[in-house]
Amino acid sequence: MGPSSLSSWALLIHRALVARGLDGDDMFRRAGMDPANMADANSRYPVSAMQRLWALAVATTKEPCFGLEVARLWHPTTFHALGYSALASATLREALLCAVRYSHVVSTGGRLEMRQDDSEVTVTLSGSQIRHAAVPASVEAALASLLIMCRQASGDQLDPLRVTLTRPHSDCKAGLEAFFHCPVELGGTDNCLVFRASEVHARLPTANRVLLRANEQVLTQYAARLGHADLVVLVQYSLTQLLPSGQLDEAMVARSLNLSLRSMQRKLKEKGTTFRTLVDQTRCELAQEYLQDSMLVVAEIAYLLGFAEVSSFSRAYRRWTGHAPREAKQ
Repeated sequence: MGPSSLSSWALLIHRALVARGLDGDDMFRRAGMDPANMADANSRYPVSAMQRLWALAVATTKEPCFGLEVARLWHPTTFHALGYSALASATLREALLCAVRYSHVVSTGGRLEMRQDDSEVTVTLSGSQIRHAAVPASVEAALASLLIMCRQASGDQLDPLRVTLTRPHSDCKAGLEAFFHCPVELGGTDNCLVFRASEVHARLPTANRVLLRANEQVLTQYAARLGHADLVVLVQYSLTQLLPSGQLDEAMVARSLNLSLRSMQRKLKEKGTTFRTLVDQTRCELAQEYLQDSMLVVAEIAYLLGFAEVSSFSRAYRRWTGHAPREAKQ
């Protein structure tokens, strides 16, 4: 199929067309897309067909802000399990990092990148498809949907500092600025949202570690089926399954990923890490999540992380963080 997008993303376009009294099914067929695929939330459409659909929809509606019209129909399931992972994240930074890590689940035709300095966090929608062939409305819908996701997670009290779009002009500039509540720069070098770092690091009222972990597992499995899952993510996912048993066998993890031990070690080295480093990193991340759960005592957490004794867990946690796990429970 080549680059593809979730059918749930196409569903928003269909709903926007139907809301205008237009025949959404007919427009899908004209774009070379089977409308029946929208009934399967896990199905995908080629990005090339999606771009034809966007072009047809904008030309038919003659609505310069059609991308915003589509984005306003966003629902957490539009982004598969990514939407709920973002809402369950501890902070917007964590939610955005999750979006960056799993953006290919929504579409393999582009990618999200995030960078941060002392005062600002910039999220960029990039990729050759985005830069050279994308219908502008599709880019605006993607950035607007990302902001809606962030606003829902933060309680709607979130406006970017500024938005930059590569398109040189737009009859929707006033509409874009009214939606984003900030200046929108046209003709920029990137398509991006810029946030205040202080707002991105604030804790989210919707944070839920249990739901976050469950949805990240769904995303990892889906990404693996797409062939786009990062090896580091796959190894960490395998570790989360194995840790409670205490059987952290490197060869077993390699076999579960259909790799030889030597091949997995080589690929991890190319990514600048090792199996042992990932074991420590996974344990540390899970430990900090579990310690926020008032229902779990330190002994139970040690078991869930694959430690035979609480003392071994305590020593490891001190090495990772500089303080005892019981201090984090207070």
